[in-house]
Amino acid sequence: MRISEISHLVNVKVLHDGDFNSLGLLSHNADKMLVTLYDPAYLHQVIVNPHITCVITTPEIALDLPDNLAIAVCEDPQTAFYQIHKYLFTNTNFYWDDFDSEISPEATIHERAYIAPKNVRIGKGSIVEPNAVILERSIIGNHVTIRAGAVIGGEGFEPKYLEGKQIILPHAGGVLIHDGVEIQANSHIARSVFGSFTEIGEDTKVDALVHIGHNVRIGCRCTICALTGIAGSTVIGDDVFIGGHTAIYPDLKIGNNAFIGIKSLIRKDVPEYALMTGNPARFVRWLNGHTPEESKQNAE
Repeated sequence: MRISEISHLVNVKVLHDGDFNSLGLLSHNADKMLVTLYDPAYLHQVIVNPHITCVITTPEIALDLPDNLAIAVCEDPQTAFYQIHKYLFTNTNFYWDDFDSEISPEATIHERAYIAPKNVRIGKGSIVEPNAVILERSIIGNHVTIRAGAVIGGEGFEPKYLEGKQIILPHAGGVLIHDGVEIQANSHIARSVFGSFTEIGEDTKVDALVHIGHNVRIGCRCTICALTGIAGSTVIGDDVFIGGHTAIYPDLKIGNNAFIGIKSLIRKDVPEYALMTGNPARFVRWLNGHTPEESKQNAE
């Protein structure tokens, strides 16, 4: 899609037309992204992100953007961007092509579970317990267990002030749960914002009362204990252990084989093989005698 095709929706002026395949935030890495830039403090993030091809911004900020970007301008680029997102989500198949839900005959679905009639896939050997809710745009692999009361594919939490009102931004993406995952009772996995997936890797086990925010990606064989909250767009590697009552900030990276102790507050990236614990979390030691290239100072 080109910026000129949607410019009439929000009355932006196209300075340099161009193509985009997705919408995203400045830190995202989807293919050929359209983003909004309304604060010059974040100009550098646009310049260094190779996935950004199109920008909606103010006339003043546009003067400092490189020539290789497609640019549209208006006085309120944030509102324009989210209006475009809402239009594409509501009125087009830009983000998703609908299909009738597909449930393997070898899956076991309790009669009191809710499965959305559209846009759900559930693989063979999977189990969905009573009062579990599987909402649209949820793709569930083989031999997955969804325990009682869990919600898969719920609307995420992205409040925005637009035109003087606070709204929750519509979430256009989905949830992808790979083979062998278990989600225990009353946990929630939010779908992603801009058409990609919140993703849970093979054989990962998620305890009860865990919240996994939009756009989070969790690797294989992870263990996530009860009452943990993982904020949006954080990326967690393989074989990670996260103790109960842990809170993890958004947009972080947690390396393979990291171990996070109970009741930790994670505010910074965690290197692989690091043992972290506390509020705020502190580096304790490297695991298994392994010292990655990152220094202890980086872990702290």
